[in-house]
Amino acid sequence: MDSHEQKLTWLASFSHFITHGYMSLLPAVLVVITAEQSISFTDIGIIANVGYFLYGLGAFPAGYLADKYGSKRLLTIGLFGMAVSSMLIGLSQGLVSFTLTYALLGVFASIHHPAGLSLIARRVESRKGKALGIHGVMGNVGLFMTPMVAALGVKLFRSWRAAYLVYGVIGLLFALYFHFSRIKHEEDLKLTDLLGNPLRLLMGSAVKPPPNQMAQAPEAGEGNPSSIIPVSLLLLFAGSILSGFIFRGSLTFFPKLLQQEIHFISSSDEPVFLAGTITTAILSLGLIGSWFGGYINDKIKTPEYFPIFIFLVVAPSLYFIGSYSNTPLLVMGALFSLVYYAWQPSHNYLISKYTRKTSHGMGFGVNFFLIFGIGSVATAIGGYVTDDYGVDRFYLVMSVFAVAALAAAVGVYLVRPLLIRFSWQMIREKDS
Repeated sequence: MDSHEQKLTWLASFSHFITHGYMSLLPAVLVVITAEQSISFTDIGIIANVGYFLYGLGAFPAGYLADKYGSKRLLTIGLFGMAVSSMLIGLSQGLVSFTLTYALLGVFASIHHPAGLSLIARRVESRKGKALGIHGVMGNVGLFMTPMVAALGVKLFRSWRAAYLVYGVIGLLFALYFHFSRIKHEEDLKLTDLLGNPLRLLMGSAVKPPPNQMAQAPEAGEGNPSSIIPVSLLLLFAGSILSGFIFRGSLTFFPKLLQQEIHFISSSDEPVFLAGTITTAILSLGLIGSWFGGYINDKIKTPEYFPIFIFLVVAPSLYFIGSYSNTPLLVMGALFSLVYYAWQPSHNYLISKYTRKTSHGMGFGVNFFLIFGIGSVATAIGGYVTDDYGVDRFYLVMSVFAVAALAAAVGVYLVRPLLIRFSWQMIREKDS
């Protein structure tokens, strides 16, 4: 990568870091919030489900707008919006205001993945796998640092609100830096876009990729407009739903699992802080997986093999996490983190492979709606299972989803040559 591609990669990657940070604060303070608000895990799971669903649902319009008006514009809006929303959560009073501000955070956080990944996919030509790997690593840094920061806030300030306020201030500073950074072929967000004419961003001129990055749609034949979709892409999207369930479920309930099943944590005077710290240590192993997941895609001729290997390891590791306690649980949790977090850069590489460059934003938008939107039901289901059967049983449920994800990954490889053509025509009915 040249210096400009490196700068672009790190800007998008830090945006990934802060986005996952915002969306991972809640699991780390879950126990404290339920105690303070006197609500069940089912209730807090449903509230989280609303935010996570919007986190995924917003990826649809974000992907469309990133293709049409430029990724940098959208990312700037998302970064400022997340910072303000996080501070509003920290200042919220009562369950209703917490729910509304958390939903707002989910809306703005939904912008990053389709906009950030399409920025890398379109603008980085050399070593794209490495760029996606760095992006994945920084997302995991956000994931594994957040429980520690949140737990530290609880320990020092005796309040979960401190974590949201600190992240909001950090996010606001980065949003300003990102706004004033220049990226080739990407237009900057102007105040007049939002205030001078409220419809300008929605009705204005599209921002097109440079000529050397334009890709033509497959020919459909004269007079027969059509869209051609690889069958592998549809199976990748199916895998997105299944893996999204695993991703959100494991992140949300892992600190709770540690507090329940690890004796030296449950007997500690500071179980929230200790569980957050150990969760951070285990998730930090995902950095290795994220980097390797990006690296290997630049090296292997058939990148479809790698997700198969990932779920061959993930499925049994989730089963044993739900079955073990104490040291064996920690070992299996470490194995899960080490291997599972290689999935996202590998999966993103395949999404970019099976979509046109001019449609990367929409492709990633659909992908992350399925991961974070549909996959967000894991919080509500996990809350119900935790309340009625114990959090360990929820990990057994996730192992079943991992087996289904393995089947989808095998299918992606097997149906590579197959395409589906959707055709449509508008005709006038002849008068009888």
